[in-house]
This record gives sequence, C-alpha cells and structure tokens, in this order.
Amino acid sequence: MNIRMRQQWRLPALLATSVFVFVVVDHTLLSDTTLGARPSTGFALIQALAIVLQIRLPRIGWAASLTAVGCASVVVRESLWVDAMFNSYLVVLGILALRVSWRSAVAAWAATTALSLVLALTMPHTRLTDAVESVLLTGLVLVAGSAIRALFQSRRDALAQSAESERQRERNAVLEERTRIARELHDVVAHHMSVVAIQAGAAQHRVADPSPELLAGLEAIQSSAAAALGEMRRILGVLRADSDAPTHPQPCLDDVNELVDGVRAAGRSVTLTLHGTARDLPPGMAVSAYRIVQEALSNALRHAPTAAITVELCYRETELTLDIRNAPGGSAGPVTHGAGQGLIGMRERVAMLNGSFDAGPTPEGGYHVHARLPLDGRSPRDDPGTDR
Repeated sequence: MNIRMRQQWRLPALLATSVFVFVVVDHTLLSDTTLGARPSTGFALIQALAIVLQIRLPRIGWAASLTAVGCASVVVRESLWVDAMFNSYLVVLGILALRVSWRSAVAAWAATTALSLVLALTMPHTRLTDAVESVLLTGLVLVAGSAIRALFQSRRDALAQSAESERQRERNAVLEERTRIARELHDVVAHHMSVVAIQAGAAQHRVADPSPELLAGLEAIQSSAAAALGEMRRILGVLRADSDAPTHPQPCLDDVNELVDGVRAAGRSVTLTLHGTARDLPPGMAVSAYRIVQEALSNALRHAPTAAITVELCYRETELTLDIRNAPGGSAGPVTHGAGQGLIGMRERVAMLNGSFDAGPTPEGGYHVHARLPLDGRSPRDDPGTDR
C-alpha cells in the first residue's frame, strides 16, 4: 500500500476506532462501575475524541486520554485503573507511538509511570505491584508501536532512496546517450569541415588572377575551418577519454538490412518493409535513424524473445517515419531494471532532430516504437498538415 492510500485510509480507520472505543467504554462503565450515565458518557467521549485528535494533535489527544484515565480512577476508587478506561488508553498510547518520535513516546511512558505510582501510593485498595504491571504493559505497547513506526519509516526511506536512484540512473542514461550522440555527430561535422577547408584551399588555385580580397577571404575560410576542425578533435578526445571503443565508420539506414539479417541469423522472424523512395539523408539523421531501429530491435529481443518483429521505414516528402513492432510474446518496454535507458536514448535522438517519438504496448499485447524525423528540421508538431 503506497503512502497516498495509507493517508486516505488513516482518517476513516481512526474514526471507526473512535466510535468503537466510545461504545465499548460507555457500556462497560455503565455496567461495571458506580458511575452514572453522564459521567460514563463523558469519560467515553473523551477517550473517543483522544483517538480522533491523533490525526492532527497526537500529543494533546494523549494528554486528554491520560487525564481522563486518572480522573476515572480517582472517582471510582475501586482499583488502580478502571479497566475500560485503561484499555482504551492503551489504544491511544499505541496510536501515539505510531505518530510521534521515540523521544515523545518515552516522555508519554514516563508520565504514565509517574501517574501510576502516585495513584498506587495514594489510592485505597491498590498495590505497588499493580503500578509495576501497568508500567510494564504501557512500556510494551509503546515499544511495539515505536518498532512498527520505525519499520514503516525504514520502508519509506528505502522507497525514497530507490526512487532517487532510479532518477539518477535516468539522468546518467541521458548524459551517456548525449555523449554518444556527440561523438557520432563529431564525425559527421568534422567531415564537412574538412571538405570546407580543402575546397577553400583548392579554390585559391582554380580562379585565374584572383583579387587580393578574394584570396584573403578564401584564406580566412580555410584557416577558420582548420581551426574549427582542430577544436572538434580536441573535444572528441575529451568525449572518448573514458572509452576504449575503437573508431569506425558511422552506420546509416543502408546498414539496416545487415542489422535485420543479424537478427534473423539468431533465429528470429523479422520483416523489413520500405515505403516510398529511399533518398540520401543528412548524416546525423541517418545515424540516429539507424540507432533507433537498432535499439528497438534490441528491446524486442530482450523482452519478447519469441515474438515476430516488423520494421517499417517510410520515406515521405517532408519526413521519415520508423515503426518497429513486436507481436505478443513479452513486452519490449522497460519492464526490467535498466530497460528504460534504451527508450531514453531513442527519445533523445528524436528530440535532437525536432521529431516526435511514441513507444508503448499495443492492444494485441505486443509493443510498438514509432519515430517521426522531419527532413526539413521542423518539428512535426508544428506542421498543420500532419495527422498524428
């Protein structure tokens, strides 16, 4: 039961306990003591209200209950405690131990002990052993209540720590994926910067009798491109400082066939469908699209090991859509520890390209990953012509 449900049930439970205590104490006092109807009802009402006060003012409720117990003993003067009043006080004491710190519980026990000794020494028909018994009994109730409270608090702390650890894992997953994306984009951008530097240098020799201004401009372009390329290489060194993975050419959508063949070789049924006319994509988009398909397939293999998988690539005029589905046979969603990091990575890549991303179970019991990547860099949500 979570914290919200416990809070919802706390008030009705205390109210029900209060009504029960009132009825029992009132009836018992009327039948077993010489108290009249009004005093019996008054004492029973105080004990019932003491339980209700545990919701907001537990210490005040406990003090009222202890006072009522002492007054009832003084009025009846037949024994150390009036049984009905003392039993209801134990209920209040137990609830108090669940609501306050152990220091407050010890203070309540000390006050109860002091009252027990005073009544035992001043009341007729009482013995010191009666006070000792009541002290031990109230102490036992408080220890039990405090132990239960400590157990609940320990569980709450563990749940809070677990939630914080999960949030930290998600943050780390985002950072790792962004670093990985940055490494891949570096290779793409570095290639273009190299082309710019080479073309600027070559242009100086292709133009007949270039003006000094043109030469200066081309030299500035070449030097700026070379400087930018050097800076990017230094950045790449930082990004790869903690990784021993070798560099290799970045994949693209043309490599999806090889990726699917690898899954088929593992004995899985995978259907790859291409809609529209394939075209050259910006390198960054091509890498991200490949990684999305790769991660979706990995999730399907991990969480739906017996299900058939379909991969659909749809080239439209203004966007590329990716749909990866697995049939029933497990869920490709984040159902185990760490599985949500793949979805985090896919979502980060799509967001970088101003696209849209959806992932979730299908009505048939499978799982569906859908990504839309705008070819013009605009978000599909900003396009009034989209239908999703």
